[in-house]
Amino acid sequence: MKLDELAKLTAKDEEGVTGTIYQRDGDPYLAADGTESTFTVVGAESKRYRDAKLAHQRKMFKRARSGRTITPEEANLDAQRLAAAAVIAWHGWEDGPKALDCTRDNVLKVLAYEHIFDQVSSMIQGHAVFSDSGSGS
Repeated sequence: MKLDELAKLTAKDEEGVTGTIYQRDGDPYLAADGTESTFTVVGAESKRYRDAKLAHQRKMFKRARSGRTITPEEANLDAQRLAAAAVIAWHGWEDGPKALDCTRDNVLKVLAYEHIFDQVSSMIQGHAVFSDSGSGS
């Protein structure tokens, strides 16, 4: 692989890729208007994601230096926060009749559901695959 080609591939991670989110039974989640519920994310090589990852690592080192151990629940929430940093838009997520704004807090509420978190994480890590498959925006 030539380095300039690798640079082009990783540059794609700065672009948003949109993917449908599926229920456990394999059917897509649907918005009130009947369209599929989606997340739009940047990839793991994006500046946004890398900055969030560095901030997370600094926090972890600070915890380690203080002798404080991390619980599994905290580790899970940290992973959700890192994924939330890559979310740049969404569609079809509602609270009753009201559409939810794509805020960090709202994204974290949805990512608390493991099957959704797993799909969003896969989109972030496999960004180039989603982008090349035509499911991107």
